Amino acid sequence: MTVSDDASRNDTRSAGGASDEERILLAVRGARDRELLAGLLDAYEVIVWEPDREDDTELPEFDLCIVDMATYPAVADALSERKVDAGDRFVPVLLTVTEDEQRVAAQRLNDVPDDMLSVPAPSAVIRSRVESLLQTRRQSLQLALYRSAMDSATVGITITEADGDQPLTYVNDAFEEMTGYDRSEALGRNCRFLQGEETDSEPVELLHEAIEAGENAAVSLTNYRKDGTPFWNELKISPVYEDGDLTHFVGFQTDATVRHALKNQLVHETQTLKQLFETSPVGIAVLNEDGVIVRANEAAQEVLGLQRSVVLGQPYDAPEWDLVDGRGEPLDRDDLPFDRVRETGETVTNFEHGIGVPKERRWLVVNVAPLDGSDGERVGSIAAIEDVTAQKQQERERERLLDLFDQSQKIASVGAWEVDTHTNSVLFTSGLAELLGVDSGATFELAEAFSFYHPDDEPTVRAAFERLVTTGEEQSVECRLETMGGEVRWVNVRGVAAQESEPIYRGTVQDITERKARSRELERYERIVETTSDPIYTLDDNLRFVLANSATADLLGRDPDDLVGEHVSTVFGERHSQALLEAIASLLAGDSAEETIETVVTDRNGTERQFQTTIAAKSSEDEFDGIVCVGRDVTELQERERRLSVLDRVIRHNLRNKMNIAQAHATMVLERTDDDGVRESAAAIERATSELLSLAETARKFSSALDPDVTERVQPQNIADCVRNVVEGARLSYPEAAITVDAPDVANAQAHTTFELAVNELVDNAVVYGGDGVEVELSVFEDDAADQVVLRVTDNGPGIPRLERKSIMTGRESPLQHTNGLGLWFVRWAVTNSNGSMDIIDNEPSGTVIELRLPNV
Repeated sequence: MTVSDDASRNDTRSAGGASDEERILLAVRGARDRELLAGLLDAYEVIVWEPDREDDTELPEFDLCIVDMATYPAVADALSERKVDAGDRFVPVLLTVTEDEQRVAAQRLNDVPDDMLSVPAPSAVIRSRVESLLQTRRQSLQLALYRSAMDSATVGITITEADGDQPLTYVNDAFEEMTGYDRSEALGRNCRFLQGEETDSEPVELLHEAIEAGENAAVSLTNYRKDGTPFWNELKISPVYEDGDLTHFVGFQTDATVRHALKNQLVHETQTLKQLFETSPVGIAVLNEDGVIVRANEAAQEVLGLQRSVVLGQPYDAPEWDLVDGRGEPLDRDDLPFDRVRETGETVTNFEHGIGVPKERRWLVVNVAPLDGSDGERVGSIAAIEDVTAQKQQERERERLLDLFDQSQKIASVGAWEVDTHTNSVLFTSGLAELLGVDSGATFELAEAFSFYHPDDEPTVRAAFERLVTTGEEQSVECRLETMGGEVRWVNVRGVAAQESEPIYRGTVQDITERKARSRELERYERIVETTSDPIYTLDDNLRFVLANSATADLLGRDPDDLVGEHVSTVFGERHSQALLEAIASLLAGDSAEETIETVVTDRNGTERQFQTTIAAKSSEDEFDGIVCVGRDVTELQERERRLSVLDRVIRHNLRNKMNIAQAHATMVLERTDDDGVRESAAAIERATSELLSLAETARKFSSALDPDVTERVQPQNIADCVRNVVEGARLSYPEAAITVDAPDVANAQAHTTFELAVNELVDNAVVYGGDGVEVELSVFEDDAADQVVLRVTDNGPGIPRLERKSIMTGRESPLQHTNGLGLWFVRWAVTNSNGSMDIIDNEPSGTVIELRLPNV
């Protein structure tokens, strides 16, 4: 084999996309040929294999092998084994043949070699062949990583066609595991075969509408496994468009039956993955100085789509070929590379254009080098013409698939990685690179990759990876990693061995930060429910126990697990069950968000207990799914209230009777004695009994204000009218007092029904305790900033004692801190029940200012 020396000298441009890290193995017999090829391919790492050397027992690692017919028999088996071991990673082999060897070599092209190069050949042709094969290998390595990521995903993924009945064209392992159907049973069918009698029609209809509109959709629906067991399927579908046309739908399925199942995991595989680059025949054409084709091989004829007799003698820009550039615009002769080669003497590589042949448009890549005669004068140019139509289509398909894969990574918050323990290098997909905040496509050393994990979790991750390498068994850990921005994220890391014979390990990284947060929050709620002393339980839509806390079990003397599945009527009785049904009806009618019932429940000792139970509906997909019940034992509380009520009535009744008797006797003493001392004592008794009777009357009038939870007595009122009514009555009762009022026509606020009595109590206190010449001023205004209506009652009397004022404001009395009456207490309770506030301050130079604030309407 020989390489054209002239072409080698004149072709000094390096191969496009070449990398000095790519290794080319030369298994060529002739030393001269090896030397020429090594010099020609200096952009790569070239390794020479000599079969005669005894220490060469096996082929070294390579990215491309160039072998001639003389060496081929010695390496054919090793190359074949290398291709088998590589799996879906392309291992290119280029076979060089002489003209005499072409017939024999053609029979072997379907064996180990991927391409055949007829030599001698121009350097541009050799470089073009080499770069084409290496480019195909690069793409296969990238696709192998993506395929592994999809195979390693832990959520079900399907791909269906958009046309017709949307048949399945791909299902992954997770789908098989989730449904129990293997690929042969699922492919070609519409996903509806997973539906059954309990599948709700609403999510199915939403899916149909999304498919018809070519839009995204996310639903939860009941599906059935092959063995007939139902499961909840959280399904997301996304349309896939190519050049504006809807071609496929990608579906992601997550088994949501177990509440803590991993969500939004990425599993992406597609049955439409094809081989992106196929080697196509390369045509060679010789053109004279005028750009006329004077010689062409059979491959060139096939590429150009014309017979030899027509091709020869045609200029390259002949009208029959309808040349266009990459945008589809017509190409002029000046745009072609031939004139540039003729003028500059430099080689032009990778010139791409389209050509019209009968019934189709082909795309060609042309490498043109100058052609000199024996005397060194330019005689024309030689062109290597390669049909890359299939490659162009594959590139568009690859870009679509890669974009689809990237979208899938974002949807499921999943990235993939690959580790080569031979080189200790780690490669991240774009999804993982985005999660970490590093450049997409960057390569890291293994130690650098481990450094992304939280210091506390890094030893765990290292240990899991070591087990993966040692045992080859799949590993999965939950841990924390730290992004380049310093953010800590919880992830699930999963790894598998690529092949037993190779030091390649691949896996996925799933962002589970939100799931972790939800899990911790749920654990907190569970601890609260378990530690509370009130019975808490949930019932399904048939009123059967789903969950019960320890307090419920203790009340009944049962184990919590034994309660699950029992009907509430068998546990708490028919009356409790019927009351729950009535409350559920009210909830479903939308009357309120929760309902409270009171029933009698028998405890573990057979004792009847009065329970107050608050219930709220729980729903799934906007449908009634049962209720949550929180019980409160109010037996002692209600008994205490009943006894206090009896005590209150007895005391008030007896107090009035006894005080009336005492007052009558005091009056009789005053009327029948002339003794000043006796009369003074009788008058004191009469005043004390009057005050006690007044106190009892005040308590009677304000009895409704004693209950802090009577919200039904709070209603909108015109506070200004209330104040004017009180002032009008006070002026009649206390004509000697100066009582003034400053209020707008309307000042609406939420107030308790006893509010007007409370205002009257304030005015009475101010006048009675103010003494002669007391002045009382009432003012009403709106505080827009606080959204409140304010009432101020100001007097110039002696003021309220400090201890009594402190007792009222704190809301409690003590042996050393108490009040002498109930009036101010009732005022405070009336305002508090109105969701308002009360404040008591000194009036300068004397007297008191009492300010009441009520919520504005």
